[in-house]
This record gives sequence, structure tokens and C-alpha cells, in this order.
Amino acid sequence: MTVRDVMYGGMYLAACRFANVDRFVEFVAARIDLDTVVTAEAAAAMLRALADDLAPQGQGPVRDEASALHILVAEDLRTIAATPLPDAESSVRERIDAAAGSIKTRLTQVGLDLGESDLHIVDEFPAPFNQFGWAAFAPDREDEERYDIRPGVYFRRDALRPIYSEALFAHELIHTVPGRVDPEVYAMGLEEGIAEVLGTCFAATAAVPLAALRNVLVYGRHGVERPKLWSLYRDHTRQANLLYREFGIEGLVELAHRGRASIHAAEIAVFSGTFGQLDLPRGSWNDDTTALLDAFCAGYLPSHVFTPLEVVLLDEVDEGRSLVEVCRQADVPAEVGVPVLKRLGSESALFARDGEQVGYSNVRHYLAMSEAANQPVIRYLPPSGSTSRR
Repeated sequence: MTVRDVMYGGMYLAACRFANVDRFVEFVAARIDLDTVVTAEAAAAMLRALADDLAPQGQGPVRDEASALHILVAEDLRTIAATPLPDAESSVRERIDAAAGSIKTRLTQVGLDLGESDLHIVDEFPAPFNQFGWAAFAPDREDEERYDIRPGVYFRRDALRPIYSEALFAHELIHTVPGRVDPEVYAMGLEEGIAEVLGTCFAATAAVPLAALRNVLVYGRHGVERPKLWSLYRDHTRQANLLYREFGIEGLVELAHRGRASIHAAEIAVFSGTFGQLDLPRGSWNDDTTALLDAFCAGYLPSHVFTPLEVVLLDEVDEGRSLVEVCRQADVPAEVGVPVLKRLGSESALFARDGEQVGYSNVRHYLAMSEAANQPVIRYLPPSGSTSRR
């Protein structure tokens, strides 16, 4: 495996505090070669070494956003390095192959007709799909007729990732079904949400740990300042969740079998609030799927995202502490930190300032909640283009 593989694997298994996965990876990639082929142990050692370089012991006061960013990235790197990846010496292709059987079995057991769903890993997608930056796609019957592309699920080799690709394979399998019915109808929309529910949140649970799938959804769909496409996936998953609640797995399977025009009609019904009147069978709700959708669509808090310096300060906010004491605990000079705390006290809704001290605060509550759920609430946003070296 590469260092990148080990980093992504640990990232999905252990929740990190960054609020934008692309910027986090960009920051790390500017400092170490993520494409180095090493053992899992050597990769973890490289990540720990980078963390020690970014935030060495006794480094001195945190005077600006850059030094705060280094501290928080180092904490995430240490968390990732300490999280072992099961079957770490297997290639990502081997991991997908190992997961595919369980994923397909789970889907066929609920009556989904998968048809031709072989895995194809390519250096470049066949034209005209080579113009897109997708990690994977599932060509439909029209693509086969027009462009002579074999049916199945296609992955771009340079986009393979442990855990993520296993979940993505389950998602893409769902697209192969309506794509055989009326491929002339453009996919996207609610079909993406159905693929997330039936694929990522139902079928993938047969092969990928629930906590990892939760992180796949959070990093991919709840990330801050990520491409609008991922927000659309999140919103269509919420629509599909309404259909799942009403009709269960059986209803979504039937809708997939009816094709894209029927899915578009169902999307109109969801948007207009008449989806309960759809003529679909009801049954087969799944506990793991329900738990994932509860967490992703309703329970997750995507709002408490701050700059790195703000997070370093917030971590030390407690009722009764003076603003100067918060700065001292955070190792931030008072002249730097106090103005930031005064602004946060009026903007963040996390705590209320009483003169020069913290009056009321929910910070400790949310930090405890983060630990209990193994899902950070107060997160940092790496700045765009944060690749400058210290």
C-alpha cells in the first residue's frame, strides 16, 4: 500500500476534526510523499514523524492561525497513525473484490436484480467520460449502445481508496439497475440518494464497519466549502431517507427496478409532500441502515466549524474562567487570544461572555459529546491553499 492508502484508511476508521478532507490531504501531501509504497507500519511512522515536526513538544506560544493549524493537523495525524487498518497489506483492488461478494449478496437477498455488475479498474475512463473527474461510474445501456462501453462498475485507478472505494462500489452497483430500464433519462437527482441509501447505507454494511461508513458520509457530504455536487448528494439522500422511512428497502428496490422516469416522478412527490401516496411496496427496514441515516440526515451537527486558532482557544473555554486564563491554558498570548474570544462569545452561540470571563458555556458539553460519539462537534477548517511550509 501507499502512505496515502494508510492515511485514508485510518481517516475513515477514526473520526478526525478537519472540516474539509481535500484541504487536509492537500496540506499533508505538500510535506510528505503520499504515493510512497511502504508497509502499514512504516506509513504510520511517517505520519507520526510529520505530526512531531508540525507540533513538537515545547514549541512555544500559539501566536497565529498557521501555528494553530499545525497543532490540529498534528493531532489528526496522530489519531490516524494510531488506528490500524484491517488487512492493511491488501491492495485496494483486493479489498473491493473481497467486499463485493457480501455486498452483492445483501442486495440480491432483498430482490435487486443486479445484472452485469463486474468491476473494471482503468487508468482512464472510456470516452466521453474521460473528461470528468469522477472516482467511479456505472455506464448504462445507452452508453453500451452508443460508445461500446461494457456494463459494470468502473473505477479510476488513481482514485482508489481503502474503505471509501468499498462503500463507493456498493453505491455504484445501484446505478446499474435503473440504467438498464430507461437509460435515455439522465440519472443524478433522487437516484443518487437511492444509491446512497441502498448502496452505502444498506449493502455496504455487509463489508464495511458502521463507524467507517459514517465517516465516509460526513467527510464526503457534510464537508465545509467542498464542491456543490457533494451537497446535492447529501440533500438527495435526505429525500431518499423519507422514502426509506415510508416504504423501507422493498420500496426503494422496486423504485430502482422501475427506472429513472419513475425515480424522477418520485422525486416530485417527495418535493411536493405527496410521497406517501406513491404506489410502492412496504417492508424490510434495516437497523444498521436506519442508524446511519439517523446520524447522517438528522443527528449530525455540521455547524460548529471554526478557524484553527478559534478551535485551539475554544478547547479551553470553561464556565468561570477568565478570558486571560483561557488563553493561558491554550498557550495563546492574551493580546492575540482575548480579542478572538470576545468575538466568539457574541458570534458562536457556544458560550456567553460576562465581562472579562466566561459566563455560560456549552463547550465542555460538546467536547464530552464528541468523545461519547467518537464524532467531533467543534471542527477546524484548513484554509484553502494551506500548503506553505513552516
